[in-house]
Amino acid sequence: MKKLLFTFALGLISTSFTIAQDNKSQNIEATYINEIKLDYEATMKTIPQQLRSQVGDLLKAEIDAGIFMTYHLKSNGKNSSFKLEEKINNSQNSTGFIAQQMAAMDKHPYYKDLSTTPSTYYKEVDAGVKQYLIKEAPNFNWKTTREKAEIAGYKVNKAEGVMMDSIKVTAWYAPEITVKDGPQTLSGLPGLIIKAEYESSNAKMIFTLKELKISDKELKVNLPTKGTLVSEKEFMEEMLKLQAQFKEMMGGGVDTN
Repeated sequence: MKKLLFTFALGLISTSFTIAQDNKSQNIEATYINEIKLDYEATMKTIPQQLRSQVGDLLKAEIDAGIFMTYHLKSNGKNSSFKLEEKINNSQNSTGFIAQQMAAMDKHPYYKDLSTTPSTYYKEVDAGVKQYLIKEAPNFNWKTTREKAEIAGYKVNKAEGVMMDSIKVTAWYAPEITVKDGPQTLSGLPGLIIKAEYESSNAKMIFTLKELKISDKELKVNLPTKGTLVSEKEFMEEMLKLQAQFKEMMGGGVDTN
C-alpha cells in the first residue's frame, strides 16, 4: 500500500513538473518578417487614373526593391497580440506607397483569445470618424500533411487551410513549440506557426519567423474593447460601401477589369 501511495505521489510530482514546463513554454515573444509580393500592373489598376502618373514610378521602384514589414507576436498561451513594428524593416523607405498603406491598415495590433475553440481574434480599425472592433472566430479547417521541412532552425510540418472562406493559406508549424498561435489571425495548429503564406487581392503575403524568445515569466496581454463591434463580413460590407463612395467622388477612375 505504501509503495502504491509512493508511486502515486511520484506521478503527481512528475505531472506537476510537466505542467510547469508546459506553462513556461507558453510565454513567447516572436518576431516575424512579412514579405509582400505584388504584381505591378495589377496594382496600378487599383489606383485612380488621375493619380497613376504621380505614383507609378515610385510604386514600381518599391515593388522591385522588395517590401518587408516587421511584426512582433506576444503570447502567454491564453491571449496574444500581433503588432507591427513602427520602424519599417530592411531600410524600406518610410515614404513607400505600399508600406504606408500597410502601416495604416495595421495601425492597431491583432489580438487573439486563445482559450476559445476556434480562437477568437480582435482588431481595432479606424475608418474616418468611426472606429470598429472586428471580432471573429475563424475556422481555418486545417489539414495537416506528411510534408516536413526545416525553417528558421525549427523542424516543421506543413498544413493547409482556408481564410475568410475562400483564401487558401499554407502554414508550417513546429510541434516542439506548443503554443497554438501564429501571425495575424492564424492559429489552431498543434504548434507555433513558423511560416505562413497566402494570396489576396493580387498580393502575396509571406510571414516567416525571424526570432523567438521563450520566457518563464507570464506576459500580460489585454484584449481591446473600443469601437463598434462587427464581424469580418459586416466590416467588409462597410468597407465596400466606403469604397463605392470613394470611387464616385473620384469620378470612377479605378479599373474594374
